[in-house]
Amino acid sequence: MMKSIIINFNRTLLLLLLGFHCNAQKSTPAEAFRQLMADFDEGYAALNVPAPNFDFKTEIQAIGDLVHLDQQLAFFENMKTRLAQVNRTKLKAPNRLHYDHLDFEIRMNLDRLAWEKAWRTQRPEPMPGDGLSQLPPGRYQYRIRFYTGVDITPEALFAFGEQEVARVKSEIKRLQAQLGYAADSAGFYSHLQSDTFYLTDKAAILSRYEAMNATVRKNLGKLFADTKVSDIAFMEWPNAGPFTPPGYYSPATDNPYGAPVFHFNFHDGRHNRRAMDWLFMHEAVPGHHYQWWLREQLPDQPAFKRHFYYPGHFEGWAAYVEYLGKDVGLYRDGWSELGKWEWDLVRSTRILIDVGIHHFGWTKEQAIACWKKYISGQDAIAEREVVRCTNWPAQALSYKVGAWKIEQMIAMLKKKYPKQFSLPAFHRAYLMTGQVPVEAVERNIEKILFGN
Repeated sequence: MMKSIIINFNRTLLLLLLGFHCNAQKSTPAEAFRQLMADFDEGYAALNVPAPNFDFKTEIQAIGDLVHLDQQLAFFENMKTRLAQVNRTKLKAPNRLHYDHLDFEIRMNLDRLAWEKAWRTQRPEPMPGDGLSQLPPGRYQYRIRFYTGVDITPEALFAFGEQEVARVKSEIKRLQAQLGYAADSAGFYSHLQSDTFYLTDKAAILSRYEAMNATVRKNLGKLFADTKVSDIAFMEWPNAGPFTPPGYYSPATDNPYGAPVFHFNFHDGRHNRRAMDWLFMHEAVPGHHYQWWLREQLPDQPAFKRHFYYPGHFEGWAAYVEYLGKDVGLYRDGWSELGKWEWDLVRSTRILIDVGIHHFGWTKEQAIACWKKYISGQDAIAEREVVRCTNWPAQALSYKVGAWKIEQMIAMLKKKYPKQFSLPAFHRAYLMTGQVPVEAVERNIEKILFGN
C-alpha cells in the first residue's frame, strides 16, 4: 500500500512540475493561479496528509515516516515557489482571498513538517502525556495557528486571556449589583447553585427554545442582511453525561434526522435556564445554524478548500454573536445575561490554562488553582476543563480569539469608514468568505466591502 502511494504521489508531483514549466510563461496571472489551485488540490489529495486531531498524542502518533514527510515537503516547497510567482495584485478580489488561504496553508504546513522531521529523528519514548511544553518547541505554535487562524505568540495570548478575565469579571460584578447582591458575594454565588435556575420539564425547555427562535428571527434584520433562515429542530442530546457541554449543533448532513438539529444537554433531567439564551445564539441563530445555512449559498469554491476547516473562523463567529443578544431580543433579564458572562469567564480562563500548560509547563494542580482563582461556583467542572485543555492544546483558544479578531475588524472598519460602514453588510461579507483562516479574512475584508 505504501509503495503504491509513493509511486502515485511521485507521478502526480512530476506532472504538476511539468505542467507548471510548460504553462508558466504563456498564462495570465488568473490562469496561472487557477491552475495552481487545481494542482494544489490534486497534489494534496495524493499525499494522504493525516487530518488534524483534537488530541495531540493521537495527532503526533499519526505522523508519517521520513519518506512520506519528504514527499510532503517537496510538494509544499513547490507550491510555495509557484505561488510566489503569481502576482497577487493582478488577481480579482475572490482570488486574492484564495491566494491568502493557500499562502496560510503552505506556510503552516512547512512549519509543521520541519517539526515533524525533527520529531521523527529524536522523539522521546514514551511520549509525554502532560502537554506540549514537554516536547520540542514549535508544536504548540503550530496548533495555535491552526485553531485560531492567526499567528499569535503564547505570551500575547496569555496577556489577552488576563485582559478578558478582568473584563468579564467586571461585567459579572455589574450584574451582581443589578440583581441585588452588590454587598453579598457569598449569597450571590450560593443563589446561583439553587434549583430555581433549572428546568426539569422537557416540554417547557422545548417551548422556551421555540420562543427564542421566533424572537431572534423577528429581530434578525436589525443586524443581518440575510433573514430567511431555514428551520431548525430542537431535541435532547442523546446519551449526554455530566461532563458533556451544554449543547451542540448538528447539520442535516451529519445526523440521521434529515434536518438541522440543536441538541441541548438534559442530563440528570434538568437544564440551566441561565445558559439558554447564549447557547441558542451560539448553536442556532445567528450562530452555527445561520452560518451553515449561509455557507450553502456560497458560489462555487475552488476544490482545494474541501481539505481544510478553521475553528477560529466558525467558533469565533458563534462566540462573537453571543454579544449581540440584546439586539435580537434576548438577555431580557439580568439572569440570562449573567449566564452569557459566566460561560465567557470559562472561555477566558481556558486561555490562561491552555497557555499555562502548553507553554509555561504548568502542572495539573497549577491549572486547577488558576480555575478556582477566577471562577466561583463551578469547581465541579474544573478537572474536566483542565483535562480538555491538556489533551486538546489550543482548541479552546478558537472561540475567544476568533471573536476578538471579528471585533477588531469591525472597530477598524468603523473608524476608517464611519459613514459607509454597515454591520449587516460586514456580517454577510465575513460569512461569505467561507472556510478560510481568520488571517485571510483580516487581509481581504476591507477590499471585499469597500473595494479599496
